[in-house]
Amino acid sequence: MRSLFFLLFLLSDALLSQELPPVINYGPNDYGAENQNWMIGQDDAKNLYFANGAGLLQFTGEKWNLYPVPNKTIVRSLKVIGERVYTGAYMEVGYWEKNDLGVLEYTSLVERFTEDIQDGEQFWDIEYSDGVVIFRSFRGIYLHSPGADNITILPNDAGQPVTNLFKVADKIFFQKAQAGIYTIEKGLPEQVIPYSALGEIEIMQIFPRDGNLELVTAMGNFYSWNGQELERVLKDLSTKIKNAGLLSALKLSDDSMVLGTVGEGIYHVSEDGEILSHFDQENVLLNNTALDLYLDDAQNVWAGLDNGISVLNLDSTFRLFQDNTGKIGSVYCSFQNDDYLYLGTNQGLYYKTPGDTEFTFIEGTNGQVWSLQMEDDYLFCGHNNGTFLISGNKAERISERLGTWLVKEIENKPGYFIQGHYNGISFLRDTPGGIEDLPMLDNFPHSSKFIEMDDDGDVWISNEHKGVFKLTISDALDSIVNSQNYVIDESTGITSSIFKFNDTLYYSSQNRILQYTGGADDFLPNSTLAKVLEDTERISGRIINDENGKIWGFAKNSIFNVSLASLSGKYELNEVYLSKGFRNITSGYENVTRLKDTEYILGISDGYVKFNKVESAIHDYEVRMDQISMSALDEAAQLVAMDGSSPFDYKTNNINFYFSVPVFKKFLTPVYSYRLLGQSNMWSEWDEAAHAGFKNLSFGNYTFEVRARVGARIADPLTYSFDIARPWYWSYTAIILYFLILLILLYLVHIFYKRRHQKFIEENEKALRMKNLEAQQKIIKLENERLEQDMVNKNRELAVSTMSLIKKNEFLSSIKKQLQKSESAKVKSVIRTIDKDISEEDNWKFFKKAFSNADKDFFKKIKAKHPELTSNDLKLCAYLRLNLSSKEIAPLLNISVKSVEIKRYRLRKKMDLDHETNLTDYILAL
Repeated sequence: MRSLFFLLFLLSDALLSQELPPVINYGPNDYGAENQNWMIGQDDAKNLYFANGAGLLQFTGEKWNLYPVPNKTIVRSLKVIGERVYTGAYMEVGYWEKNDLGVLEYTSLVERFTEDIQDGEQFWDIEYSDGVVIFRSFRGIYLHSPGADNITILPNDAGQPVTNLFKVADKIFFQKAQAGIYTIEKGLPEQVIPYSALGEIEIMQIFPRDGNLELVTAMGNFYSWNGQELERVLKDLSTKIKNAGLLSALKLSDDSMVLGTVGEGIYHVSEDGEILSHFDQENVLLNNTALDLYLDDAQNVWAGLDNGISVLNLDSTFRLFQDNTGKIGSVYCSFQNDDYLYLGTNQGLYYKTPGDTEFTFIEGTNGQVWSLQMEDDYLFCGHNNGTFLISGNKAERISERLGTWLVKEIENKPGYFIQGHYNGISFLRDTPGGIEDLPMLDNFPHSSKFIEMDDDGDVWISNEHKGVFKLTISDALDSIVNSQNYVIDESTGITSSIFKFNDTLYYSSQNRILQYTGGADDFLPNSTLAKVLEDTERISGRIINDENGKIWGFAKNSIFNVSLASLSGKYELNEVYLSKGFRNITSGYENVTRLKDTEYILGISDGYVKFNKVESAIHDYEVRMDQISMSALDEAAQLVAMDGSSPFDYKTNNINFYFSVPVFKKFLTPVYSYRLLGQSNMWSEWDEAAHAGFKNLSFGNYTFEVRARVGARIADPLTYSFDIARPWYWSYTAIILYFLILLILLYLVHIFYKRRHQKFIEENEKALRMKNLEAQQKIIKLENERLEQDMVNKNRELAVSTMSLIKKNEFLSSIKKQLQKSESAKVKSVIRTIDKDISEEDNWKFFKKAFSNADKDFFKKIKAKHPELTSNDLKLCAYLRLNLSSKEIAPLLNISVKSVEIKRYRLRKKMDLDHETNLTDYILAL
């Protein structure tokens, strides 16, 4: 029991040391279907298909789609022929084709069988040759020409079960139980290998080889048939694989084979039977049983496992050693010579010789190993516990100081070496008695992780927190003569380093490359190297010089190197695509070592990667549109036809594009960038998401463009043009209607404003007329006031004249009375003159003329109203109009006051005035 445990331990270690090609694993949780995957195929669009326990499984490279068969049974067989995917299942066979939506639709062929399918019959194999689809069940071989109305069964007179179906070159072979191997000639079975030669050997695969048939058996044995006899070959290989049960086998272009076993994983073997790689659950596979193997157009080997799917990149330039058990740990450094491969890890120093099957720990090196350098034929190991000298499989500690980052030979002082420690620097001296450890330098307690030396013998040291130190050390190496600190203005320099390239000293942080310039005695930006690396998304400031004219750095999705072109003298940038997630090593401890020629080893968190050239996108990958969906707001998305022939409805203006690039290389992950012309001309940022969504698009014409970057290569953009229809209220008919309505509205507005303007004009004219009328009224009023004033003035003048006349007549009457007392003839003549002067008729004529000028319409008015009035009545009315009293009127009429009163009375009678009406007031009011 103890020896068995020891054997298992050795086998585990042996597996641990395997360097394998990259493998990609997809588990049931990734593709969301059953675990078993029976058969595999690929169409012209590079989509992969799997006969899965739950149906037909499709993989676009970005998305998995599961299509159950109608009777919900296990899909046992699969064959891609043109644009059709044929599948066979329990009591069911048919084919799948893509519709306009990019979705597979199934067409059953069961009804086309000329003979009824037997109860319980399953279809285990499908092949295609010479325009005929061949289906195999245990009952027999069925033949179908696509487009034909029937499926016929190949004659099987003896009724032996058909156990396997093979296609070799363009010929179809099948095995019948207890009957041998057959082919099909002119629609009939023809025996190739008789049962007498084959016996009960179950054949799993047949390959052509040198004109013979090479047979791979289910028991892990190999035979060759030359047409006459069956010869067993590759016996050693059968022993090496322990005669494992084989379920599948695949021949590659270099005549090597891939073998899928039951419980032993997958073997990759050479043409001569040498095991090149062994993949199993111990190192990389999800499961040890490979049901089917398939070689895609990019030379990847797909394995349909009993639990999952694996992709083997056998043609990759990478080889991986992954420490799945944690025995070795994270690899911080490595070194290889003719006899040993050394790995310095976070757990110690390990080695392996060319004949070893495992890495061996070197005693005494427990702890972190920071560096391995070959200096002057000595292999130094910088270790957490000091400095070790490595010789073969032995390690001798030659310096016990706290932590040694690195050891370097002093260029201008042969036989002396400088050591960088956690807390300063010290020196080693090569003496006849061995390596002597010299004392630490005083007054320099700083961590010295990176050290460079210039032509003047000065030592340059990079410190994560202090920047860069330039030290001039005494010839005796016992003191610091001069020290200068170059402080780098950065928030942190945790992963920073200094390095030499092309005889120039540089300082590197994650974000900057600074070049030391002697004239300025400072580290300055804007160097040629900085420009070369300005677009590289570096994740660390660590730069490694591989002493072969290259420097190496570390970016997000790759590691890169810069070299000097031999002819042009320009810097050349090359990238090796390995994502940060895969490397997964602490920033600042990244490492890459040149092993020999162009072969390199990269330390990762759980092992290492070997490569001998840059892994690039060697294929012309194309972006494909897989599906397009549209939806209205808050509604479920619906797939739409991808031909773009019909515009999308304006309500469903949320659109999603699903695209992919079929890249099945472990270290090549496609990233996408897209834009929607009609909305924006700007490309989106590169992203791994293989879909793009746009919400609430307005109507109009759009062109969606998507491009992919695989490695350093950018694929040509995929273009998809589409229209979003106008809503009914923005249709051309509606626009014309809106235009007509607008014209009508404009006309109505015009009419409205015209009428309003007319009304405004009329109102203004009316207002103007009113103003004119008011002005005229004011003028009339002023005129009337003027006339009234004139009348008042004239009346006043008339009154004055009348009063003067009255006074004159009174005066003359008084004189007359005095003169009447005299009897003189001369006096009588004077009296006659006075009488003539005060004659009533003359006075009236004078008065009437004056009165008519003052009140010219009065006589007309009163005459019209009282036509019966006499001239004497009119005289009295005129004097009353002047508001004269009876006493004032009497002299004018040359009568007495009483006579005036009588005249007034008579006048009232003629005017028919009542007693209450004042005569004077009445006349004044006329």
